[in-house]
Amino acid sequence: MTAALNTSFEQPAFGVVDDGRLVAWACAPRWPADLTELVVGVLSEAGHRADAEIGGIGVATGPGRFGAVRGGIAFAKGLALARGAPLVGVPTAAAVAEAAGDTDASIVLPAGRGRWYVTTRDWDGEIGLVDADQLAGAAPAEAPVAGPMDMDMARALEDDGLRVLRVDDEAVLGALVRLAERRLTEGRGPASLGAQPVYAAPATRARPWVRGMPHG
Repeated sequence: MTAALNTSFEQPAFGVVDDGRLVAWACAPRWPADLTELVVGVLSEAGHRADAEIGGIGVATGPGRFGAVRGGIAFAKGLALARGAPLVGVPTAAAVAEAAGDTDASIVLPAGRGRWYVTTRDWDGEIGLVDADQLAGAAPAEAPVAGPMDMDMARALEDDGLRVLRVDDEAVLGALVRLAERRLTEGRGPASLGAQPVYAAPATRARPWVRGMPHG
C-alpha cells in the first residue's frame, strides 16, 4: 500500500493505493485541517487499521499556500518516520501535469486570496503569481492550461481562447502515487526522496531599506 498527501490545494486530500488502484481517498474542508483524522478515516475506508503498514508516502511539495504546504510536508515526514516508510516529495506542478496527461501544459495552482501560481511541469522552473483576472494573460496561448479550476474559471479561460484541462483531487492523488513509485522503483522522474517545499518568490513591494535590513 502506498499513500499520497496533497495540502497544496484549497482542500487537503489523502489517499491510499493498493495494487495500482486508488482504493480510498478523502478531502478535508479547508486548511488548517486535522490530518490525523483524515488519514485514519481513509485507512478505515480502505479496510485497514489506523496503524497499517505503508510501503511509501508521496507528498505534494508545492507551490501552494505557505503554511499548508509546510504543514503537510511536516505531517508526512512524521507519518513516514512512524511507519518506517520512505518519503517521496512530488512537485505539485508535476503531479498536475501527470494527472492531466499533458506534460506541455501550463500549470495553474491556487495561491489563496484569489491569486494563482502559474508555472510548468518543470519543478525548478519559474513560478509566477497573478490575480485570477490576470490568469489568461499569464499563460502561453499555444499550450493548454491544467489545474484544479472550478467550472466558472475554466469557462472564463476558454472564452479567452485557451484550452483547459481540469484536474480534481482524486486524479492528482493518483498521479502523486505514480510519480512517487516511479522514483522508488526506477529512480527517475521529478519526484525526489525526502521532501522540501517548493517556494514561489514574487516581487516584493517593500521599501529597499526594509529588504536590506540585516537579520537578527
